[in-house]
Order: sequence, then C-alpha cells, then structure tokens
Amino acid sequence: MTKLTLMEMEAREAPAVARRLASGAGAQLSELGARLRTLEPRYALAVGRGSSDAAALLAKYVLETRLGIPTVSAAPSVHSIYGARLKLEKAIVLAISQSGRSPDLIEFCRAATGADVLRIGLINDTASPLADVVDVTLPLMAGPETSVAATKSCAAAMLLVLGLVAHWRNDAGMIAAFARAEGALGAGLASDWTSATTFLDGDGPVYVVGRGPGLAIAAEAALKLKETSGLHAEAISGAEIKHGPYALAGPALRVIIFAQRDQAFEGLKTLAADLMQQGASVLLISPDAALPGVHVPADDEPVLELISMLMRFYLFANDTALRRGRSPDRPPMLSKVTETR
Repeated sequence: MTKLTLMEMEAREAPAVARRLASGAGAQLSELGARLRTLEPRYALAVGRGSSDAAALLAKYVLETRLGIPTVSAAPSVHSIYGARLKLEKAIVLAISQSGRSPDLIEFCRAATGADVLRIGLINDTASPLADVVDVTLPLMAGPETSVAATKSCAAAMLLVLGLVAHWRNDAGMIAAFARAEGALGAGLASDWTSATTFLDGDGPVYVVGRGPGLAIAAEAALKLKETSGLHAEAISGAEIKHGPYALAGPALRVIIFAQRDQAFEGLKTLAADLMQQGASVLLISPDAALPGVHVPADDEPVLELISMLMRFYLFANDTALRRGRSPDRPPMLSKVTETR
C-alpha cells in the first residue's frame, strides 16, 4: 500500500475539523453575531497571507452578498512597509492565519484601531502573537498541520466565515449548513474524479476560474497547483476572462472551472462551453451530475458546495504533484510558516 502524503492525510481530516467547529464554536459565534448586529459595522477589512488570503477573499464575497457590508481584502504592507495608519471607524477586521506568526499581519492588527473597531482573529494557533492583538479569537480547531500545503486549516477558516455570517444574519438556513458541513465535506472527499486523473499531465498554462465566492476557491486552487506541482496556474474571475485572458483560448490552454449553483452558475456553464468550442481543455467542477466534468454532491448552500469542491480538489492536486514526481508536503524553496514583513 502506498503511504499517504501529509497533504492527503490532513485534507481527509477536514470533516473532523468541521465536526469540532459545529460542536465547539456555535455558542461563541452566536454571541459574536449578536454583538455584530448591535455594532452594525459600516464596512469590513479581511486580511491573510497565502491560503488564508483565499479565505479572506471568500469573506469579502459572503459579507457583501449576504450582509451588504462593503469588504476589502486589506494589504498589511500599507502599515508594515509604508508606515501608513488606516483611519478606521465602525468597522470589523478579520485577520485569518494558520500560524498567527506573520509579523506584517500582527502589526497591521495592532495598528487597526478606531472608534467601534472590532478585530476578529480566525487563528489555528491560539497561543500565537496574533491572538494577543485582536479583540476576539475564533479558533480554527484544525489541529497540527505539518504539510507545507495548507488544507484543513484553510477549510476551517472558510467554514468559520460561513458560520460567522450565518450567526451575524441569524439565518437558520446558513446555521444549518454550518452544522452539516462534516457530512458535506466527507461526501465531497469521497467523490470519484478518476476521469480527470491525467488532465494536468504535461506543461502549459492553466486558468482556474470562479465567480463570486467561487473566485476565492479558484485562488486557493491555483495557489495549490503552483506550490505542489510547479504549474503556472492563474486564478481568473469568470467575469474578467473575456477582457483579455480569452486571447489565450485554444488547444494549449487548460481551464479548471468551479461552478457552484448560485446566480453565477448559468454564466459559468456558458463560459465552459465557449472555451471548449475554442479548443481549450476544460475541467468543469460542479454539483450537477448531468454536466460534463467532475462533481461533488449538491447542497442547498452554494458556499458549502464550493468548500466541498475545494476539499476534493486538494486530493486531485496531491495526486497531480505525485504524478509529476514532486512532493506536495515539501515543495522546493517553500516553508510552512512565512514571516512576511
């Protein structure tokens, strides 16, 4: 029997992480949701590095589409490199980190103060320095993660974004989705993607496409292909691909599309058909088994569908790296904790 990589073992732990979050974070999320409804923030800043930045991008879309809260993906370098201090008022700051040890993220949060500013840390290591400079810590509960390629910690951060917004809205449907995430992620991991085994063999450019919250999943998937397989993969919004990137459409281009069943679904299906007509190789990832491509089980919550797609994609990326003779756990020139300044 082939020994599993750390990346695969940790990705397969995601349903257990979801179970811990569902049972252990509910009370804190409910209390925080009530606090946020009282505070009524005017806007939000979401900040993270690497995979945590993808979770921050998901937060942007979920906060904006479900709460109408303008959200920006903040740049820590504004403070750490350029010395600027943002003028914040009646805002929340979401700081997302597996390690909690990136100096620029810590200094950004330390400086992110103002009238009615609430700093919330989504952190795996709750004894880290980042936890000391936020007002509320939401533990990721992912446990130790040793592969350089983050998987279960990213899943935990994305699930906490879903849970936080669910309780902020006091939305019974979203709260139920957060509670059933263990089963959804487990079903996603069990999905049969053998038809896509050879899709990323060889070299050449790869577009990874999503729209709305799917763009966050595409960003994380593209990052994984770069770090684990050494492929040049670019995350692109389905709304932007025809504004220039479409010029590369043709037989040399491979495209991966994450298509969740929300308002973006029909447009993403049309884009997949258009790209295939131009000769591009397209891997459509969706919950619709009637469509070509690969699938995960459908769910009433599109964000949960997307996180399930990402969990199965992690196994796909792991297998792709091994097919290319690379270790997904120890990519060259990379380390688990990157202390950006």
